[in-house]
Amino acid sequence: MAIYKRSTKEIIMGDLDTAIRAIPGIAYVDWQRAYDQGVTRDRYPGSFINDIRVDKEKLLKDITKNLWAVGLVGFVWAGEDENLGTVQNTFIEAMKDAVVSDRSRDGNAYTTNIELIETDMGNRHPQGVFSMPITIVFWSVE
Repeated sequence: MAIYKRSTKEIIMGDLDTAIRAIPGIAYVDWQRAYDQGVTRDRYPGSFINDIRVDKEKLLKDITKNLWAVGLVGFVWAGEDENLGTVQNTFIEAMKDAVVSDRSRDGNAYTTNIELIETDMGNRHPQGVFSMPITIVFWSVE
């Protein structure tokens, strides 16, 4: 049986941030934003990491199981000679790889799961946006 660290959202968020910033070619990562308004063209492709909610279940006197919903928003820009769908799908795959490459978030979580991926279907061409809600399960001391 594996033993996992008792952790905090801040530690796990830092690991997730590091994983996403390591995506080749990513230009921008920010927290707690949902729209790319005010994000200049030089910050594409980029991502927002959003703390949505935590559901807690007390397991023992001092151990709590946390089901943490995190929303990832990704945004890309296709050049005139590029297909927006291809650019967007390439970045989605890179984000998926970054999220699941270490589901334990450096041993601080039990698991990390991608719940869904939704795109804007290219209706803002040349910009593309997608959302990727994930669930992170971790233990904490409460």
